[in-house]
Amino acid sequence: MKNKLIHIARQLHPTRLTAIATYLLKDEAISGKLIIGATLLALIAVNTPLKSLYEGLWHTNLNIGFGDWTLSKDLRHWVDEGLMALFFLVVGLELKRELVKGELRKLKTATLPFAAAIGGMAVPALIYVWLNTGSDSVNGWAIPMATDIAFAIGILALLGDRIPSSIRLFLLTLAIVDDIGAIIVIALFYSSGINVIMLALTALLAVFLLLLQRVKLLTLPIFMLAAIALWLTINASGVHASIAGAMIGLLAPVTASRSQKESISERLERHTIPISTLLIVPLFAFANTGIALSLSSFQNDAAPQIAGGIILGLVIGKALGIFGASWLVIKFKFAELPYGSSWNHIIGVGLLSGIGFTVAIFVTELAFVSEKYVTISKISIFTASIISGLIGLLVLGKLKKVR
Repeated sequence: MKNKLIHIARQLHPTRLTAIATYLLKDEAISGKLIIGATLLALIAVNTPLKSLYEGLWHTNLNIGFGDWTLSKDLRHWVDEGLMALFFLVVGLELKRELVKGELRKLKTATLPFAAAIGGMAVPALIYVWLNTGSDSVNGWAIPMATDIAFAIGILALLGDRIPSSIRLFLLTLAIVDDIGAIIVIALFYSSGINVIMLALTALLAVFLLLLQRVKLLTLPIFMLAAIALWLTINASGVHASIAGAMIGLLAPVTASRSQKESISERLERHTIPISTLLIVPLFAFANTGIALSLSSFQNDAAPQIAGGIILGLVIGKALGIFGASWLVIKFKFAELPYGSSWNHIIGVGLLSGIGFTVAIFVTELAFVSEKYVTISKISIFTASIISGLIGLLVLGKLKKVR
């Protein structure tokens, strides 16, 4: 991730991005730092006399219309459903690149992080369901499944050369697969009122893009117009509009045609990664982490189950699921430990993966209607992420490269 950000920073021309932004992109942990800053600002705003100003801002309606057709949502929804589609676009682009040109094209290399990601999603979800069965709070079962790429990679960067590069790739791949898992869960379980006609239209647009790519007639302007159409049809279908981002990323060609110096995927990455890193994810954090720091919400009967499910799921479930799944595939010789690493490195990565934050908060907003449930969940995500990050940093900080 660091090399990718630096490469993009070097490619950006001063007229396209300010010198400050270019400098910021060279910092591997910049996204995590900006998220922390945005979260602190949101918490300060909601817990001071600025609360009414903060809430008024995000409840302001913004209408976009073409003729008789109008889409009206408040600013928070535009951030969550519109801008976050670009965040998931970056995830889709990274996964496509790794599958076609990167380490994920090698089955033996891909097996370990794929298995670890699945274990790291399944065990936290099972812990949450176990504690919330019989309650309406069980709908939040997907909250502890998520790993925040920005924070996890950022904390790993603090350890410098003490961490093998293979472990960085393992965590990055695991986190990308984890995010794709979250996207699938959102599409299948947190979408409502499915419009089959619009879904069929979405499928036709996807096929149209693939056909244009096959006959080598796909250009960036055509791709962008089709991408906008995809977002609109997915939004109208009842599936969460952010899913469009990942779908567009996976459809983007990673190989340049003879008339192009760069592929469409490479050009999209060059333009969307800085926007996602420096603007969209911090803005999402600012819009969604403004919660009143009060224990009143925890007087709700469901609070122990929700908090317990999220905290135990992220802190213990993530590490247990990642370690257990990794042990199984290595035990049965489907994979092997990353070069230069030990089982303690896998445990440390499992702990860092318990930093849920961005995607976990995103799922929370979809899972619950009750504001009390949302508040309990967000405070629990903060708590679990801090605990996981600190323990993971301590565990990995004591390790040395195996060879």
